[in-house]
Amino acid sequence: MHADGGAAARRRGLAGRVRRLLGRAAGRPDHLPEGEPVTTPLTLQLKRRVPADRSRVWRAWTDPAELARWYWPDSFDTQCSIDLRVGGRFRIASEPAGMAVSGEFATVEPPARLVHTWRWDGEDDETLVTVEFLDAPDGATDVVVTHERFTDPADSANHAQGWNDCLARLIAHDFSAPDR
Repeated sequence: MHADGGAAARRRGLAGRVRRLLGRAAGRPDHLPEGEPVTTPLTLQLKRRVPADRSRVWRAWTDPAELARWYWPDSFDTQCSIDLRVGGRFRIASEPAGMAVSGEFATVEPPARLVHTWRWDGEDDETLVTVEFLDAPDGATDVVVTHERFTDPADSANHAQGWNDCLARLIAHDFSAPDR
């Protein structure tokens, strides 16, 4: 058994005992007194230092051709479209991987901050992503990704792994092309 499998089994056992004691899931009442369902959104946040200046990292994140080169693995043959304005939409897709994500920009503040919705093709849930580009020492950039409004801890954990992989590719990206 995987190390995390044992922990998951313990959590399920504890959750079952709490449900039996309380008659509902711990920390998540099934309904408010008025009968409205309740969900508890989850948030993840990652911060990575990228070895390029802020305007260059902004371009790598917002130029569709450049984003396609690093966002997902090379084997995904990533295709991107970006309408970089408030109300504009983006789409990142991979035919070989059979997946795509899209959303709408709520905030576009070059070269400091992007806020956009996030929805996987074929899924109903829409989450929110904020990406901040902060000046760091030696001309580097601290990229802070905050992904929120998850309703399932497993979904949040899967996205944490995906963002970790994505940001590792950004750090390894070739920033030698001059800024436009």
